[in-house]
Amino acid sequence: MPKFYIKTFGCQMNDHDSEKMATLLRRDGYAVADAPEEADLIVINTCSIRDKAYQKAVSEIGRNRHQKGDVRPVVAVTGCVVSHDGENLLKRFPFVDVVLGPDHEAMLPQLVREAREKHRQIALTNFQDISDYEFPAEILWKDIGEKKVKAYVTIMKGCDNVCSFCIVPFVRGKEVSRPSADVIDEIKKLEDQGVREVMLLGQNVNSYGKGSTEATDFAKLLQLIDEQTALSRVRFISPHPKDLSDHLIDEYASNGKLCPHIHLPVQSGSDGVLKRMRRSYSKESYLRKVKKLRTAVPEIAITTDIIVGFPGETDRDFAETLSLMQEVNYDASYSFSFSPRPGTEAAAFADDVPQQVKKERLARVQELQAALSLTKNRSRIGKTEPVLVEGPSREGNSRLTGRTPHGRVVNFNGGEGLTGDILNVKIIEASANFLKGELC
Repeated sequence: MPKFYIKTFGCQMNDHDSEKMATLLRRDGYAVADAPEEADLIVINTCSIRDKAYQKAVSEIGRNRHQKGDVRPVVAVTGCVVSHDGENLLKRFPFVDVVLGPDHEAMLPQLVREAREKHRQIALTNFQDISDYEFPAEILWKDIGEKKVKAYVTIMKGCDNVCSFCIVPFVRGKEVSRPSADVIDEIKKLEDQGVREVMLLGQNVNSYGKGSTEATDFAKLLQLIDEQTALSRVRFISPHPKDLSDHLIDEYASNGKLCPHIHLPVQSGSDGVLKRMRRSYSKESYLRKVKKLRTAVPEIAITTDIIVGFPGETDRDFAETLSLMQEVNYDASYSFSFSPRPGTEAAAFADDVPQQVKKERLARVQELQAALSLTKNRSRIGKTEPVLVEGPSREGNSRLTGRTPHGRVVNFNGGEGLTGDILNVKIIEASANFLKGELC
Protein backbone atom coordinates (compact mmCIF):
# COMPACT_ATOMS: atom_id res chain seq x y z
CA MET A 1 0.00 0.00 0.00
CA PRO A 2 1.49 3.42 -0.95
CA LYS A 3 2.01 5.96 1.82
CA PHE A 4 1.64 9.73 2.01
CA TYR A 5 3.11 12.38 4.29
CA ILE A 6 1.62 15.90 4.66
CA LYS A 7 3.49 18.86 6.15
CA THR A 8 1.17 21.77 6.97
CA PHE A 9 1.98 25.44 7.50
CA GLY A 10 -0.36 28.26 8.46
CA CYS A 11 -3.85 28.75 9.81
CA GLN A 12 -6.84 26.61 10.76
CA MET A 13 -8.02 26.76 7.16
CA ASN A 14 -4.81 25.08 6.04
CA ASP A 15 -5.12 22.51 8.82
CA HIS A 16 -8.61 21.71 7.61
CA ASP A 17 -7.49 21.54 3.98
CA SER A 18 -4.81 19.02 5.02
CA GLU A 19 -7.42 16.93 6.83
CA LYS A 20 -9.51 16.81 3.67
CA MET A 21 -6.57 15.94 1.44
CA ALA A 22 -5.49 13.20 3.84
CA THR A 23 -8.92 11.60 3.74
CA LEU A 24 -9.07 11.81 -0.06
CA LEU A 25 -5.71 10.06 -0.24
CA ARG A 26 -6.85 7.34 2.18
CA ARG A 27 -9.88 6.77 0.00
CA ASP A 28 -7.54 6.48 -2.96
CA GLY A 29 -5.68 3.61 -1.30
CA TYR A 30 -2.91 5.43 0.60
CA ALA A 31 -1.83 4.93 4.20
CA VAL A 32 -0.22 7.57 6.43
CA ALA A 33 3.59 7.63 6.63
CA ASP A 34 5.22 8.56 9.93
CA ALA A 35 8.06 10.42 8.18
CA PRO A 36 8.69 11.81 4.68
CA GLU A 37 11.45 9.21 4.15
CA GLU A 38 8.77 6.50 4.27
CA ALA A 39 6.37 8.21 1.84
CA ASP A 40 5.55 7.54 -1.79
CA LEU A 41 3.82 10.94 -1.88
CA ILE A 42 4.92 14.07 -0.02
CA VAL A 43 2.45 16.96 0.20
CA ILE A 44 3.61 20.39 1.43
CA ASN A 45 0.59 22.54 2.28
CA THR A 46 1.98 26.06 2.35
CA CYS A 47 1.21 29.45 3.89
CA SER A 48 2.36 32.85 2.65
CA ILE A 49 0.40 35.22 4.89
CA ARG A 50 3.63 36.34 6.58
CA ASP A 51 7.14 36.25 5.22
CA LYS A 52 8.39 33.91 7.96
CA ALA A 53 5.70 31.36 7.13
CA TYR A 54 6.49 31.73 3.43
CA GLN A 55 10.22 31.18 3.98
CA LYS A 56 9.56 28.11 6.14
CA ALA A 57 7.32 26.64 3.46
CA VAL A 58 9.86 27.28 0.70
CA SER A 59 12.63 25.75 2.80
CA GLU A 60 10.49 22.68 3.37
CA ILE A 61 9.97 22.32 -0.38
CA GLY A 62 13.71 22.58 -0.94
CA ARG A 63 14.44 19.87 1.64
CA ASN A 64 12.77 17.35 -0.64
CA ARG A 65 15.27 17.99 -3.42
CA HIS A 66 17.41 15.04 -2.37
CA GLN A 67 14.76 12.46 -1.55
CA LYS A 68 16.25 9.05 -2.26
CA GLY A 69 14.92 5.53 -2.69
CA ASP A 70 14.25 2.88 -5.27
CA VAL A 71 11.39 5.01 -6.55
CA ARG A 72 11.50 8.77 -6.01
CA PRO A 73 8.37 10.02 -4.18
CA VAL A 74 5.91 12.29 -5.90
CA VAL A 75 6.16 15.80 -4.42
CA ALA A 76 3.04 18.01 -4.40
CA VAL A 77 2.83 21.61 -3.22
CA THR A 78 -0.55 23.04 -2.23
CA GLY A 79 -1.87 26.07 -0.36
CA CYS A 80 -1.34 29.82 -0.46
CA VAL A 81 2.21 29.90 -1.87
CA VAL A 82 0.86 28.22 -5.01
CA SER A 83 -1.64 31.03 -5.56
CA HIS A 84 0.99 33.73 -5.98
CA ASP A 85 4.05 31.73 -7.11
CA GLY A 86 2.12 29.41 -9.41
CA GLU A 87 4.04 27.66 -12.16
CA ASN A 88 7.24 29.43 -11.09
CA LEU A 89 7.45 26.80 -8.37
CA LEU A 90 7.93 24.13 -11.03
CA LYS A 91 10.80 26.11 -12.55
CA ARG A 92 12.41 26.88 -9.22
CA PHE A 93 11.96 23.33 -7.92
CA PRO A 94 12.10 20.98 -10.92
CA PHE A 95 11.71 17.93 -8.63
CA VAL A 96 8.18 19.10 -7.68
CA ASP A 97 5.57 17.12 -9.62
CA VAL A 98 2.27 18.84 -8.76
CA VAL A 99 1.38 22.39 -7.69
CA LEU A 100 -2.25 22.81 -6.72
CA GLY A 101 -4.06 26.00 -5.63
CA PRO A 102 -6.54 26.04 -2.72
CA ASP A 103 -9.61 25.93 -4.98
CA HIS A 104 -8.54 22.59 -6.49
CA GLU A 105 -7.19 20.50 -3.60
CA ALA A 106 -10.00 17.94 -4.04
CA MET A 107 -8.25 16.94 -7.30
CA LEU A 108 -5.02 15.94 -5.55
CA PRO A 109 -5.31 12.13 -5.93
CA GLN A 110 -6.25 12.43 -9.60
CA LEU A 111 -3.38 14.77 -10.45
CA VAL A 112 -0.85 12.72 -8.49
CA ARG A 113 -1.80 9.67 -10.54
CA GLU A 114 -1.50 11.67 -13.74
CA ALA A 115 1.92 13.06 -12.80
CA ARG A 116 3.19 9.60 -11.91
CA GLU A 117 1.80 7.84 -14.97
CA LYS A 118 2.71 10.50 -17.53
CA HIS A 119 6.01 11.51 -15.91
CA ARG A 120 5.27 15.21 -16.20
CA GLN A 121 4.74 18.23 -13.99
CA ILE A 122 1.22 19.51 -13.44
CA ALA A 123 0.07 22.94 -12.26
CA LEU A 124 -3.50 23.96 -11.46
CA THR A 125 -3.42 27.38 -9.81
CA ASN A 126 -6.38 29.47 -10.99
CA PHE A 127 -9.35 30.46 -8.82
CA GLN A 128 -12.76 29.00 -9.61
CA ASP A 129 -15.34 31.43 -10.95
CA ILE A 130 -17.27 32.65 -7.90
CA SER A 131 -20.52 32.79 -9.91
CA ASP A 132 -20.71 29.00 -9.90
CA TYR A 133 -18.30 28.13 -7.09
CA GLU A 134 -19.01 24.80 -5.43
CA PHE A 135 -17.60 23.91 -2.03
CA PRO A 136 -16.05 20.45 -1.99
CA ALA A 137 -17.93 17.81 -0.04
CA GLU A 138 -17.06 17.88 3.65
CA ILE A 139 -17.30 15.12 6.31
CA LEU A 140 -14.38 13.56 4.50
CA TRP A 141 -13.01 11.63 7.44
CA LYS A 142 -16.26 10.11 8.70
CA ASP A 143 -15.88 6.77 6.93
CA ILE A 144 -12.35 5.92 8.04
CA GLY A 145 -12.95 5.14 11.69
CA GLU A 146 -11.65 8.37 13.21
CA LYS A 147 -13.28 9.72 16.37
CA LYS A 148 -13.27 13.47 16.86
CA VAL A 149 -14.46 15.66 19.69
CA LYS A 150 -13.97 18.91 17.75
CA ALA A 151 -14.16 19.59 14.04
CA TYR A 152 -13.73 22.40 11.54
CA VAL A 153 -16.58 23.40 9.24
CA THR A 154 -15.90 25.73 6.31
CA ILE A 155 -18.71 28.25 5.82
CA MET A 156 -17.05 30.61 3.32
CA LYS A 157 -13.79 31.24 1.52
CA GLY A 158 -11.93 34.29 0.27
CA CYS A 159 -11.87 37.94 1.32
CA ASP A 160 -13.11 41.14 -0.31
CA ASN A 161 -11.28 43.54 2.03
CA VAL A 162 -8.34 45.66 0.89
CA CYS A 163 -6.14 45.76 3.99
CA SER A 164 -2.88 47.18 2.70
CA PHE A 165 -0.66 44.56 4.38
CA CYS A 166 -2.70 41.42 3.68
CA ILE A 167 -2.12 38.90 0.92
CA VAL A 168 -5.25 36.81 1.62
CA PRO A 169 -7.37 38.23 -1.26
CA PHE A 170 -4.53 37.34 -3.65
CA VAL A 171 -4.07 33.77 -2.42
CA ARG A 172 -7.63 32.78 -1.47
CA GLY A 173 -9.69 34.79 -3.95
CA LYS A 174 -13.03 36.57 -3.64
CA GLU A 175 -15.57 35.88 -0.91
CA VAL A 176 -18.03 33.06 -1.51
CA SER A 177 -20.48 31.84 1.14
CA ARG A 178 -21.59 28.25 1.48
CA PRO A 179 -25.37 27.60 1.60
CA SER A 180 -26.61 27.49 5.20
CA ALA A 181 -28.47 24.21 4.59
CA ASP A 182 -25.18 22.55 3.62
CA VAL A 183 -23.51 23.89 6.77
CA ILE A 184 -26.33 22.61 8.98
CA ASP A 185 -26.33 19.23 7.22
CA GLU A 186 -22.60 18.81 7.76
CA ILE A 187 -22.86 19.70 11.44
CA LYS A 188 -25.63 17.13 11.93
CA LYS A 189 -23.45 14.49 10.31
CA LEU A 190 -20.56 15.50 12.54
CA GLU A 191 -22.82 15.05 15.56
CA ASP A 192 -23.50 11.48 14.41
CA GLN A 193 -19.74 10.90 14.58
CA GLY A 194 -19.53 12.14 18.18
CA VAL A 195 -18.39 15.72 17.59
CA ARG A 196 -19.30 18.07 20.46
CA GLU A 197 -17.72 21.33 19.27
CA VAL A 198 -17.44 22.95 15.86
CA MET A 199 -15.15 25.76 14.70
CA LEU A 200 -16.67 27.70 11.79
CA LEU A 201 -13.99 28.75 9.32
CA GLY A 202 -13.65 31.59 6.84
CA GLN A 203 -11.04 34.18 5.92
CA ASN A 204 -13.55 36.86 6.94
CA VAL A 205 -16.08 34.68 8.66
CA ASN A 206 -18.52 37.32 9.90
CA SER A 207 -19.09 38.69 6.39
CA TYR A 208 -20.81 35.36 5.66
CA GLY A 209 -23.83 35.76 3.39
CA LYS A 210 -22.80 38.98 1.66
CA GLY A 211 -23.55 38.79 -2.04
CA SER A 212 -25.49 35.56 -1.58
CA THR A 213 -29.01 35.05 -2.89
CA GLU A 214 -29.82 33.51 0.50
CA ALA A 215 -31.07 35.96 3.15
CA THR A 216 -28.86 34.55 5.90
CA ASP A 217 -26.13 36.61 7.49
CA PHE A 218 -23.57 35.27 9.96
CA ALA A 219 -25.63 35.98 13.07
CA LYS A 220 -28.62 34.23 11.49
CA LEU A 221 -26.45 31.22 10.63
CA LEU A 222 -25.38 30.97 14.29
CA GLN A 223 -29.05 31.16 15.29
CA LEU A 224 -29.93 28.33 12.90
CA ILE A 225 -27.10 26.20 14.30
CA ASP A 226 -28.41 26.81 17.81
CA GLU A 227 -31.98 25.92 16.85
CA GLN A 228 -31.39 23.00 14.48
CA THR A 229 -28.40 21.08 15.86
CA ALA A 230 -27.50 19.30 19.09
CA LEU A 231 -23.92 20.58 19.35
CA SER A 232 -22.57 21.57 22.75
CA ARG A 233 -20.31 24.40 21.56
CA VAL A 234 -19.73 26.62 18.52
CA ARG A 235 -16.73 28.86 17.86
CA PHE A 236 -15.58 30.78 14.78
CA ILE A 237 -12.48 32.35 13.26
CA SER A 238 -11.52 34.85 11.95
CA PRO A 239 -13.84 37.86 11.99
CA HIS A 240 -13.18 41.45 10.93
CA PRO A 241 -14.08 44.19 13.44
CA LYS A 242 -15.90 46.24 10.78
CA ASP A 243 -18.35 43.35 10.27
CA LEU A 244 -19.06 42.85 13.98
CA SER A 245 -22.73 43.80 13.87
CA ASP A 246 -25.07 44.50 16.76
CA HIS A 247 -27.04 41.47 15.57
CA LEU A 248 -23.96 39.28 16.05
CA ILE A 249 -23.20 40.80 19.46
CA ASP A 250 -26.80 40.12 20.54
CA GLU A 251 -26.34 36.51 19.49
CA TYR A 252 -23.64 36.12 22.14
CA ALA A 253 -26.20 36.94 24.82
CA SER A 254 -28.94 34.63 23.51
CA ASN A 255 -27.25 31.70 21.73
CA GLY A 256 -26.87 28.67 23.98
CA LYS A 257 -24.13 27.10 21.88
CA LEU A 258 -21.96 30.10 21.03
CA CYS A 259 -18.88 30.11 23.26
CA PRO A 260 -18.15 33.33 25.20
CA HIS A 261 -14.96 34.02 23.26
CA ILE A 262 -14.16 36.14 20.22
CA HIS A 263 -10.93 36.57 18.31
CA LEU A 264 -11.10 40.20 17.17
CA PRO A 265 -7.94 41.24 15.29
CA VAL A 266 -7.06 44.89 15.99
CA GLN A 267 -3.56 44.97 14.41
CA SER A 268 -2.70 48.40 15.91
CA GLY A 269 -3.93 50.88 18.49
CA SER A 270 -2.96 53.91 16.40
CA ASP A 271 -5.56 55.57 14.18
CA GLY A 272 -2.82 56.72 11.81
CA VAL A 273 -1.47 53.20 11.41
CA LEU A 274 -4.97 51.72 11.09
CA LYS A 275 -5.69 54.19 8.30
CA ARG A 276 -2.52 53.19 6.42
CA MET A 277 -3.47 49.56 6.99
CA ARG A 278 -6.93 50.27 5.46
CA ARG A 279 -8.63 48.58 8.40
CA SER A 280 -11.91 50.56 8.07
CA TYR A 281 -12.26 51.30 11.79
CA SER A 282 -10.71 53.59 14.37
CA LYS A 283 -9.43 52.84 17.85
CA GLU A 284 -12.56 54.49 19.26
CA SER A 285 -14.99 52.47 17.13
CA TYR A 286 -13.13 49.25 17.98
CA LEU A 287 -13.39 50.02 21.70
CA ARG A 288 -17.12 50.76 21.33
CA LYS A 289 -17.62 47.27 19.94
CA VAL A 290 -15.58 45.75 22.77
CA LYS A 291 -17.80 47.62 25.24
CA LYS A 292 -20.94 46.27 23.56
CA LEU A 293 -19.55 42.73 23.71
CA ARG A 294 -18.80 43.05 27.41
CA THR A 295 -22.25 44.52 28.04
CA ALA A 296 -23.80 41.51 26.33
CA VAL A 297 -21.46 38.98 28.01
CA PRO A 298 -19.47 40.56 30.87
CA GLU A 299 -16.87 37.77 31.11
CA ILE A 300 -16.39 37.23 27.37
CA ALA A 301 -12.81 36.28 26.48
CA ILE A 302 -11.30 38.52 23.80
CA THR A 303 -8.15 37.64 21.85
CA THR A 304 -6.51 39.54 19.01
CA ASP A 305 -3.75 39.91 16.39
CA ILE A 306 -1.17 42.70 16.56
CA ILE A 307 1.40 43.85 14.00
CA VAL A 308 4.34 45.93 15.20
CA GLY A 309 6.71 47.95 13.04
CA PHE A 310 4.22 48.75 10.28
CA PRO A 311 5.67 51.39 7.91
CA GLY A 312 5.57 54.79 9.53
CA GLU A 313 4.83 53.45 13.03
CA THR A 314 6.28 55.95 15.51
CA ASP A 315 7.04 55.48 19.20
CA ARG A 316 3.77 57.30 19.91
CA ASP A 317 1.85 54.96 17.57
CA PHE A 318 3.35 51.97 19.35
CA ALA A 319 2.48 53.43 22.76
CA GLU A 320 -1.13 53.63 21.53
CA THR A 321 -1.06 49.91 20.83
CA LEU A 322 0.21 49.12 24.33
CA SER A 323 -2.46 51.42 25.78
CA LEU A 324 -5.18 49.66 23.77
CA MET A 325 -3.99 46.24 24.95
CA GLN A 326 -4.29 47.37 28.56
CA GLU A 327 -7.68 49.00 28.03
CA VAL A 328 -9.20 45.95 26.34
CA ASN A 329 -7.32 43.63 28.73
CA TYR A 330 -6.96 40.85 26.15
CA ASP A 331 -7.01 37.23 27.25
CA ALA A 332 -4.37 36.41 24.63
CA SER A 333 -2.84 37.87 21.49
CA TYR A 334 -0.86 36.74 18.47
CA SER A 335 1.77 39.31 17.62
CA PHE A 336 4.08 39.69 14.64
CA SER A 337 6.61 42.07 13.15
CA PHE A 338 5.56 43.63 9.85
CA SER A 339 6.92 41.96 6.76
CA PRO A 340 5.96 43.20 3.26
CA ARG A 341 3.98 40.71 1.20
CA PRO A 342 4.30 40.76 -2.60
CA GLY A 343 1.40 42.34 -4.44
CA THR A 344 0.01 44.20 -1.45
CA GLU A 345 -0.18 47.98 -1.22
CA ALA A 346 2.11 48.02 1.83
CA ALA A 347 4.84 46.25 -0.15
CA ALA A 348 5.42 49.61 -1.86
CA PHE A 349 5.66 51.51 1.44
CA ALA A 350 9.06 52.42 2.84
CA ASP A 351 9.82 49.71 5.40
CA ASP A 352 11.26 52.39 7.66
CA VAL A 353 11.10 50.83 11.12
CA PRO A 354 14.51 49.26 11.84
CA GLN A 355 14.54 45.52 12.48
CA GLN A 356 15.99 46.01 15.96
CA VAL A 357 13.16 48.38 16.83
CA LYS A 358 10.61 45.87 15.51
CA LYS A 359 12.22 43.18 17.64
CA GLU A 360 12.12 45.35 20.76
CA ARG A 361 8.50 46.37 20.18
CA LEU A 362 7.45 42.78 19.59
CA ALA A 363 9.13 41.72 22.85
CA ARG A 364 7.30 44.49 24.75
CA VAL A 365 3.93 43.45 23.30
CA GLN A 366 4.54 39.83 24.21
CA GLU A 367 5.76 40.74 27.70
CA LEU A 368 2.65 42.85 28.33
CA GLN A 369 0.37 40.14 26.99
CA ALA A 370 1.99 37.50 29.20
CA ALA A 371 1.27 39.68 32.23
CA LEU A 372 -2.34 40.29 31.16
CA SER A 373 -2.91 36.59 30.45
CA LEU A 374 -1.39 35.52 33.78
CA THR A 375 -3.62 37.91 35.72
CA LYS A 376 -6.68 36.70 33.78
CA ASN A 377 -5.86 33.05 34.38
CA ARG A 378 -5.06 33.52 38.06
CA SER A 379 -8.51 35.04 38.50
CA ARG A 380 -9.92 31.60 37.68
CA ILE A 381 -8.17 29.86 40.61
CA GLY A 382 -10.76 28.41 42.98
CA LYS A 383 -13.52 28.51 40.36
CA THR A 384 -15.16 25.47 38.80
CA GLU A 385 -15.13 25.39 35.01
CA PRO A 386 -16.98 23.12 32.53
CA VAL A 387 -14.19 21.53 30.48
CA LEU A 388 -14.68 19.68 27.20
CA VAL A 389 -12.17 16.83 27.39
CA GLU A 390 -10.10 16.66 24.19
CA GLY A 391 -7.79 13.78 25.14
CA PRO A 392 -4.49 13.04 26.89
CA SER A 393 -2.40 16.01 28.01
CA ARG A 394 1.19 16.45 26.87
CA GLU A 395 2.06 16.39 30.56
CA GLY A 396 1.54 12.62 30.53
CA ASN A 397 0.99 10.58 33.70
CA SER A 398 -2.72 10.01 33.01
CA ARG A 399 -3.31 13.75 32.66
CA LEU A 400 -6.12 14.96 30.42
CA THR A 401 -6.55 18.24 28.60
CA GLY A 402 -9.52 20.26 27.46
CA ARG A 403 -10.91 23.77 27.14
CA THR A 404 -13.36 25.90 29.02
CA PRO A 405 -16.12 27.72 27.09
CA HIS A 406 -13.83 30.78 27.12
CA GLY A 407 -11.13 28.80 25.29
CA ARG A 408 -8.72 28.41 28.21
CA VAL A 409 -6.66 25.21 28.21
CA VAL A 410 -7.01 23.11 31.38
CA ASN A 411 -4.84 20.11 32.31
CA PHE A 412 -6.09 17.78 35.04
CA ASN A 413 -5.97 14.19 36.32
CA GLY A 414 -8.57 11.82 34.93
CA GLY A 415 -9.28 8.28 33.86
CA GLU A 416 -9.79 6.60 30.52
CA GLY A 417 -12.91 6.98 28.44
CA LEU A 418 -13.57 10.62 29.33
CA THR A 419 -12.68 12.13 25.96
CA GLY A 420 -15.70 14.00 24.63
CA ASP A 421 -17.27 14.52 28.04
CA ILE A 422 -17.87 17.94 29.53
CA LEU A 423 -16.67 17.75 33.13
CA ASN A 424 -16.62 20.18 36.03
CA VAL A 425 -13.00 20.93 36.93
CA LYS A 426 -11.86 23.08 39.85
CA ILE A 427 -8.95 25.34 38.90
CA ILE A 428 -6.03 25.06 41.34
CA GLU A 429 -3.07 26.59 39.44
CA ALA A 430 -2.54 29.05 36.61
CA SER A 431 0.18 30.15 34.21
CA ALA A 432 -0.02 32.65 31.37
CA ASN A 433 -0.80 29.89 28.86
CA PHE A 434 -2.88 27.28 30.66
CA LEU A 435 -4.67 26.24 33.83
CA LYS A 436 -4.33 23.20 36.07
CA GLY A 437 -7.30 21.68 37.81
CA GLU A 438 -8.83 18.72 39.57
CA LEU A 439 -12.07 16.92 38.87
CA CYS A 440 -14.93 17.91 41.14
